[in-house]
Amino acid sequence: MTQEQQGDTAPAPRSGNAICREPADLYTPRSKRSIARLAREFLDHVKVTPTELLHSVALQRQYMDMGTAYQAAAQKAAMAQVGAAGQNVQQRLRELYGCVDGAVRDTAARLKAKPPAAIDPATFHEYIAAERSAQKSDTGEIPDFTINAAVANYLAGTKTWGEKFDKLLLLADSAGGPEVLSIVDGLIADIVDSKVALRELIGESENLGKHLEAMVDLLGAPNEPKSEFAEGGRTLHRLLSSHPLTETRGALLRQLRRGLQSKNPMGGKNPAADLHAHLRLLERLTQAGDSAGGENTIAIFSERLPKILSVDTLSMVLRSVPKAEDRLVRALDIHRRLGTSPGRQQVRQYIYNIFEFERVAQQFTPEAGPLPETIKRVTTLHAAFAGSGLAEQHIVKYIEPLEQAQTGLLPLLFQSVEKDNETAAARAVTLLDLCADGTFMTGANLRTVHQQIRRYMADESFATSFLAGAPDKQTQTQRLVELHQKLLASGLAGTGNA
Repeated sequence: MTQEQQGDTAPAPRSGNAICREPADLYTPRSKRSIARLAREFLDHVKVTPTELLHSVALQRQYMDMGTAYQAAAQKAAMAQVGAAGQNVQQRLRELYGCVDGAVRDTAARLKAKPPAAIDPATFHEYIAAERSAQKSDTGEIPDFTINAAVANYLAGTKTWGEKFDKLLLLADSAGGPEVLSIVDGLIADIVDSKVALRELIGESENLGKHLEAMVDLLGAPNEPKSEFAEGGRTLHRLLSSHPLTETRGALLRQLRRGLQSKNPMGGKNPAADLHAHLRLLERLTQAGDSAGGENTIAIFSERLPKILSVDTLSMVLRSVPKAEDRLVRALDIHRRLGTSPGRQQVRQYIYNIFEFERVAQQFTPEAGPLPETIKRVTTLHAAFAGSGLAEQHIVKYIEPLEQAQTGLLPLLFQSVEKDNETAAARAVTLLDLCADGTFMTGANLRTVHQQIRRYMADESFATSFLAGAPDKQTQTQRLVELHQKLLASGLAGTGNA
């Protein structure tokens, strides 16, 4: 069967697909994005946007004269559209070539009939209004063709994306109305749709994770950015903070999501750095919320996690941390930062393995080091479990042995305090300072320490020993104020237990 015969039996076109049949179809937003994708190498090489290409005969001829690049782009488009167009590849290719040739002829004719006007930024809004008023009587004209042709002419001669951006910035800053911003927004969106242009504007990043964080900061404008931008990035952030550039935000969001879908590591080849970069970006995406695409973006990000999060990966990443309790704190923080993202099950398995197989709760013994330090280490791990986002039934399984370990150390601590301090006041102050330092777990253990402090303070010698060495009433008053501050810091004052 010949290709022509195949075309006779081709399926009917599907509805809802934007297929270029006429030259004017090339100017739709969807077609512009396709041109940006298919002609990206050329556009980046000559530093122009799809809008400029569509409104400049010189650029169109330059691209078509490249031969193989233009033909390859047309073939790629034809192959992607055969089903929706209801044609075979050769038919679709011929129609695309005819459409493009027609657009080039029409562009030349329009620009010959009405050459692009020179743009004065101060009066650009008046020019837009006049052109749009004149276009109302010409229903066959492509919307804003003469305006975009004038902008393309205004941008001609710029050698870098930064120069082009500066000229658009001048238009935005001189805008006399929203009609100017809509034109500028479309051109800036074209620029940031290029990976090369975006990197030039915001500056080179050390890895993909940092680059995506910078995009999140741009999308989060007017919030203060955490990333260090090059001059173009700072200017873009200011524009996004000052103006509702919806097309630019849409282009940035597409770039962010393409970056998330790439197979490149976030933090380099080192597994620990890559995992850290993922977690840092997840935190930034969560904080940005809807400005960075909300749950849809988080869902795309989450698809990366199973590839980087496993028990083996965590073991490799945390292997350099010598103490099991510190590895647990790190893993629990990872679990917290993951929120509802995939990968939590692998982290939970790692936590279980470390806690059970390394018998972490049994490591907090009197011989493990100075008692106050050992007791605080238990509290630190306890707090990490409490804030980890683990289900309550899982948390209880871990914290009960920790509470028991600390409970067993408290009598030894009290003995040590009494041995090292001769007076009731000194003993009470020592425990108050430990309370203020967060040494003890909130709950039963902290209450036990509070009871011990009250015993010391109830001793008949407490006041005398506490005020010993205070020669006058003013010094004694100062001591009592300091005691009250310690009671507040320890949790005893104001609780009805002091």
